[in-house]
Formats: sequence, C-alpha cells, structure tokens
Amino acid sequence: MHNASFHLCIVHWSLRIGVDISIAKGNWQKKFDYKFSAIMLSAFSESGPMSVLASLRSRVFLNQTLIAVIARSFVSGIEQSMVGVVFQPFVLSLGASMSQLGLLNSLGGFGGLIPTLAYPWGGWIADQRGRKIVLLGASCAAMGAFGLYAVAGWFGALLVLVPAIMLLGISQVYQPVNSALVGESVGAKNRGSAYSLVMIVVIAPGIFVPILAGAVADRFGFTFVFPVAVAFEAAAFLLIWKYLRERRSAAEPGSVARRAIFDFLKRAWVPPRELRWFFIAIAMDMFAWGMGFGILYGLLRQEYDFSTTQLGIMSSVSSITWALTSLPIGRLVDKIGARPILILSEALAPPLMLIWMTQTRFEIFAASMSIFALTAATWVPARNVYVTQTVEPARRGEIFGRLSAFSGVLAFPASYIGGFLYDNVGFYAPFVANLIFAMVTLAILIFLVPTPHSTTHVVAEPAE
Repeated sequence: MHNASFHLCIVHWSLRIGVDISIAKGNWQKKFDYKFSAIMLSAFSESGPMSVLASLRSRVFLNQTLIAVIARSFVSGIEQSMVGVVFQPFVLSLGASMSQLGLLNSLGGFGGLIPTLAYPWGGWIADQRGRKIVLLGASCAAMGAFGLYAVAGWFGALLVLVPAIMLLGISQVYQPVNSALVGESVGAKNRGSAYSLVMIVVIAPGIFVPILAGAVADRFGFTFVFPVAVAFEAAAFLLIWKYLRERRSAAEPGSVARRAIFDFLKRAWVPPRELRWFFIAIAMDMFAWGMGFGILYGLLRQEYDFSTTQLGIMSSVSSITWALTSLPIGRLVDKIGARPILILSEALAPPLMLIWMTQTRFEIFAASMSIFALTAATWVPARNVYVTQTVEPARRGEIFGRLSAFSGVLAFPASYIGGFLYDNVGFYAPFVANLIFAMVTLAILIFLVPTPHSTTHVVAEPAE
C-alpha cells in the first residue's frame, strides 16, 4: 500500500507534538525540536526500534542473501525518505497544477503506468535469469531519475520530469524481486517476521531523514536533495553487486523458449484463477489510496501552505509508528494469518479519511500519520505472506510482479483523478473518493477473498 520505503506509544507522542507545536513562525520549530528530541531518545530506548530490530533478528536467521537485501533496503530507505518528502512540493514549485502533479504520479509514482508495465517483466526475468540483474538495473534507472530531477530544478524545466518519472517507474521493478528474495530466505513460519524486519530497515531512516531533507529544501532549495539521492542509490547498487548471492538457480541461457515468452505476455496482466479476488482487492486498495494519500503532501502544500519541514515531520511521525508496530504485527501475521490483518488494515481507512477531510491544523495531520502508518504496517507484510503461502517458490517473483502489474493497470489513473477532483471540486473530494473505494476493498476482503492454506500452494503451474 500504502511504496514504498517506511508503535502504540507513538499515538501519545504524536498527540503531544500536536499540542505543543505552535504554527507561528519563529517559535514552532524550537518547541518541536525540544519535543522531538525527547521522542527520539524514548524511541531508541529499550522499548524502541533498536530493541524491536534486535528481537526480530533473534527470530529470523540472517543468511547472506537476507543481509544483502536488508543492507540495500536501508540505503534505499534513506534515499526514498529524502526524495519522498520533497518531490510533490518540488513539482508544484515548477509551476505545475495539482492535475499535472497527479498525472506525473500516475505515470511513474506509486501504482503508476510505467511500473505497471515493468513489474511483470522484472519478476519474470528475475525468475528466469536471477534476481541480481534486475536489482542492478533498477538502481541504474533510479540514479538516472534523480539526476534528471536535479536538472529540472536547475533549469526550471517541468517537462524534464516526464522522462525522469518514467525512469523512476522502471526502477520500481526491484519491489517484487525484493519480496521474492525475502520469501526464499526464511522458513514459512518466520516470513511475517522477515518481511517486518525488512520493512523496519526501510522505514528507520524515515524517523530522521525527512525532517533533515525538508529543512535543507526550505533553506537551500530542492535541488540540493537530488544529487545526494543519486549517491545513496549508487551505494545500493554497489551493495547488491558485491554481496548478493542467488539462492536458487536461474534458467540456463537459451533455455527460455520463445513460446514461454509469449505465454508469459498473455498471462502477465491477468490474475491467476485461484487468486482472482485477492488481486482485485489489492488493486482496489491501490486505486483508493492513490487518489487521496498519493497526492497528500501536494494537497497540503497547495491548500494550507505547509512547509517542506512540516511535511518531513509528518513523514517522521509515520516512520516512528511504523517501526514500533512492525514487530508485533509481523508476529500477529505469523500467528493468525494474513487475511484477518488485511481486513484490519483496510478498516482503518474510514477514520483516517474523516480526519483528513475535516481538519486544517498541522498538528492534527501530524498525529493522523500514526493511523496511516498502522494501515501500511499491517498491509505490507500481510499481503506478502498471503502470496508466499499460496505460490510455489519458483513462481513467486512472477506472481509478485503480476500482482503489481494488475493493480497498476486498474489503479494508475488514481493520482491524476485525485488532482482533477481537487482542481474542480475542492480539497475534500480526493479523500471522499479514497474513502468510498476503501470501503469497497474492505467488502471484497471480508466476503470474497479466501483464507490461504500455508501447507498448500494453489498456484503451481505456469499456465492459467
């Protein structure tokens, strides 16, 4: 759900942030810095993310493949935290309307058209030729995207963002490959914990980095951020190139028949029969959140003139909540299964949308990010575990790619629709649409998605 890169106590902490921050220029940042410093110390105490990480580490055997994925995920988390908080305000600063921002997001952002077209190819190539080559290619595409972002900022060239966002969309092929690698690296009983471990590593930088990136952007300009993102993505490339070892054999060169390629193309954007309603639920969820959350930072910048630093604070609140809840949620997925957690996750959408539709104060939005983080922290590991419980190992990369592709085919216009609704109806309209489709998704999960059986792979043949 809900990129992505990245908890009970944080609800109280978030509310304290909201109560104690004054939005008046000159004094709100000092008050926030004091409170947030206290929060950081508490968050990294014995009950904080470091103990969460240690506990997860004791539950999951860290083989070399998983260590490489974790290291790459951490570096990527830093880069994503930097770019994620500044991108939408950056696009608006170049003179784009909300509809144009939504269009860019629909092309290459979360659930966009370009990653939709690339996902199944990435997953299939990873199954046929190995995971490493796909991850290296994804890093190259990301470096190109961030480099073009910097060029667009230097020359004030909005059109340069079109090829940049296309490259960023291509770079997202790493997501289904990462999911498959994690599933192959641990036993079935610990997959929920393993996915939560990787998720914590991705979102941990989001505790600090968004605020720093936002402050840098507010003081020095957006273009200072993107070259640094290129450097971090280069580090991710080197980590994968040097340390990742394949855990399964790729197909021999020449062994992939032409007919197999055509068979793949025919089924790439069609859900497997046994997972049809699960695929539909994931797609509806992506469509719903793309209309509201997909352009949230741009909406808040345009409507309420939130600074990039304030958006960074919101992102940090989300990351702290996500990090603190990932371990218990991972254990819960392992214990009671993926489907109940998916239902719980989607049930959090209505109260969150009501808050976003009716509130105007920064501190309320900051506190509400705790609720959003819970929706993501529950959704991501449950979705991944559902797939690994129903798909044989040799086809997981392909199925993860097909899931992302099918979702993207249905959901890619969502951000553009959200921007169009804002431009023509008003601020609340994207959130009303988000709420309606989230309720439809919830109904599908409750009544039509079956419970997976962890001992039986129902998707085992390449032809549907």
